[in-house]
Amino acid sequence: MHTVYAIFNVFFGLWWLWLPILLFALFVEMWTKYLTTKAIKKIVWLTLEVKVPRDIEKNPKAMEQVFSGLHGILSSVKFLDKYFFGKVQKWFSFEIAGIGGSVHFFIRTPEEFKNLVEAQIHAQYPDAEIFEVSDYTGELAKEIPGIKYDIGGVEFILDKDDYYPIRTYPSFEEKAAERRLDPIASFLEILSKLRPSENIFIQYVFKPTADKEWKEAGTAAVNKMVGKKVEAKKGALGKIFDYLHEFIANLITAPAVYPEWSEAKKEESKTAAQTLSPGEKTVVEAIENKISKIAFKTCVRFAYFARADVFNAANVSAIVGSFKQFNTLNMNAFKPNGKAGTKVDQPRIFPFIVKRRAFLRKINFIDRYIKRKFSKNKKDFLMNTEELATIYHYPILGVETPTLERVSAKKAEPPSNLPIE
Repeated sequence: MHTVYAIFNVFFGLWWLWLPILLFALFVEMWTKYLTTKAIKKIVWLTLEVKVPRDIEKNPKAMEQVFSGLHGILSSVKFLDKYFFGKVQKWFSFEIAGIGGSVHFFIRTPEEFKNLVEAQIHAQYPDAEIFEVSDYTGELAKEIPGIKYDIGGVEFILDKDDYYPIRTYPSFEEKAAERRLDPIASFLEILSKLRPSENIFIQYVFKPTADKEWKEAGTAAVNKMVGKKVEAKKGALGKIFDYLHEFIANLITAPAVYPEWSEAKKEESKTAAQTLSPGEKTVVEAIENKISKIAFKTCVRFAYFARADVFNAANVSAIVGSFKQFNTLNMNAFKPNGKAGTKVDQPRIFPFIVKRRAFLRKINFIDRYIKRKFSKNKKDFLMNTEELATIYHYPILGVETPTLERVSAKKAEPPSNLPIE
């Protein structure tokens, strides 16, 4: 006990040393947050609705091209930009909304990128129609939470490290076009079955990133799986010392052990790679494929909003179940973030506070949804263009959803010989 008291006395006796550092760090954190909040409030947002034709024959690869084009808004946020001007990387929100059984595709974008978004979509879906509409979440803020309406919501996180991919659209496709599966179909089916007072909103918030750490981590994981030892880069002098060290070591041990040179070690690592099982090879190839493509920092969430007398928690389970089609046991999977959804676990003590906690969680969840914020507790994850195109794309030919808002008629250019008065 005397030792503990002595440590505390020394610690508090040196307050003049550590307290200014602590206060300065706190000031920098609060100042940065103030500048960032101020910069975000200046962004002018637009909500666009996309109506697509019924006969889309393109697979999600077309949507992957759209996301690749949107990665062009990536901007560098330098020291002065962050700590003096509060510059932030702008982002998008692509959304699927089931409103009383009617299904809509929406895009939330900063006003300055409206033309970019329209150009990228029309480049891949020439017959699509894009309209500027009012934000459909406006009524959500007015009614929830309340006595008449209730809400259930989930934010997803990844089960493993970001460099492990989810199941993507190539694995849903088959050679026969009539047997091609569309993972978006299960979501549209659920949304189309909603009653007039029920709504489900699925939201994908993402912004481009140039982060290289996750790629380096993925490369390190692959090297470990294949048994490849990666040596640190050395200059010419370092290589000379390595050769001398290897030569002297082999010279000393030569009478007892056959000399082993670095080339032999490389051959050994190749042999280790060849012994991988088919499943391990698939994982290695999938990781290499993911880290080879450009990526976005992503948040995935959905909200079920309904009148209290018809609220059906099974709809929440249905959407969670639909996301499981992207899960794989040997790679990555979506799972709910228990600290970010609207569900509150029953505490062992003080059960009377459950209702209050649930109310506050719903308030915070709605705020993140309406403002298109990223994940709570910085639980955002990285997804590449292929993964994003898998979880958000326009339904291919063969997906029948009668309540999906589609282009009513094809538009064509007037004939060149049309007489003009």
